[in-house]
Amino acid sequence: MYAVIDTETTGLLPGHRHRVIEIAVVLLDARGRPEHEWVTLLNPQRDLGPQHIHGILTADVLAAPEFRDVAAHLAGLLAGRMVVGHNVEFDLGFLRAEFARAGYAVPLITERAMCTMALAGYLYPGAKRTLGACCAAAGIPLEGWHSALADTRATALLFERYLQAFPSPPPWQWAYEEVRRLPWPTIPAASFTPRIRPVHAGGRHGWMSRLVDQLPRVPDPPQANSYLAVLDTVLADREITQADADQLVHVATELGLTRPQVDELHGYYVAGLASALWGDGSGEVSAEQRSDLDKVAVMLGHRASDVDAALVAASRGAYAVPLRPGARGFPPGSTMVFTGDMIEPREIWWDRAVAAGFVPQEAVRPDTDFVVAADVDSLSVKARVARAYGVPIIAVEDFRRLLPADPGAQRAS
Repeated sequence: MYAVIDTETTGLLPGHRHRVIEIAVVLLDARGRPEHEWVTLLNPQRDLGPQHIHGILTADVLAAPEFRDVAAHLAGLLAGRMVVGHNVEFDLGFLRAEFARAGYAVPLITERAMCTMALAGYLYPGAKRTLGACCAAAGIPLEGWHSALADTRATALLFERYLQAFPSPPPWQWAYEEVRRLPWPTIPAASFTPRIRPVHAGGRHGWMSRLVDQLPRVPDPPQANSYLAVLDTVLADREITQADADQLVHVATELGLTRPQVDELHGYYVAGLASALWGDGSGEVSAEQRSDLDKVAVMLGHRASDVDAALVAASRGAYAVPLRPGARGFPPGSTMVFTGDMIEPREIWWDRAVAAGFVPQEAVRPDTDFVVAADVDSLSVKARVARAYGVPIIAVEDFRRLLPADPGAQRAS
């Protein structure tokens, strides 16, 4: 009756040359009991993308079949069954794209699939978002995280638990009856040998993944958790690259999220990570952890000062903001340069700097201590020179924190 699926992929976007590199399927009966399972690595005929996340090496997939080789077998597993997954929309998008590349349109309809992430929020309003957190709440072990088979087995167990919370037949029986009758294309069978991932691949890494498991669900907008689940995956190994950030923009667009909605979700995410870190038990934040949080905040369009505010709020004032560039890290006497158009005239900021004991300059030099920019991503000549010299660039709001606490210094820029 059900086909539980999970994929590992070379990236986040099925329409931008990203491919499935591992697929697992666990078939369940009407009561959620396992009937059959199948898994294989796939050779995507391209680089493997974020290997620090999925743990799969090029050597692992060289002898693996391509998707077109397994298409007929996979179709036979999925046809007539309701698909189940954790953030199933992500996996279905990739499978539809892979079948389309092979020349087949398949009836994998997101609105006729079951998502354990959505079910968790429906059954338990306080449930967290990630598969690991949902499994932990249900007492289900999750080994080999970011292994397609391990995740699929865990999702199947989770779905079986959730099935027990509903009467028989469940309220989605009508959707299953519709799915059962959907026609699938005839796909010629091909000979292939499944390739199983080696024991070295997969596994959870880093303290950031523990924080991600603690992040709560977001009730609005409806597609928020689908977007944040992708962000969870990117951050599972505490890294987010510029390529990841670019892909997230496309994911948000495809989900129909507006820029203000994404900005709000990113702010919520940064605050959630900071709160989870402070509440992780030690009551301390290491320099490495703080550096990682700052990097995440910047890549999501926020600033280190946002992390400061979140940690201060989470600790109820106990967190001590570190002395660092842009956060009380420049002593009086430091040389500095302004760049960009600020709401208040440049002359006012110049006078404030002098009054605070700083030494404003007209041009950036190798010995300049820092630059204050209206936009920290500025492409102005001064900003480009500062980057070439390795001179820190800070935001106006961060510079305001370096100034004496008087009304003039506290007004918005």
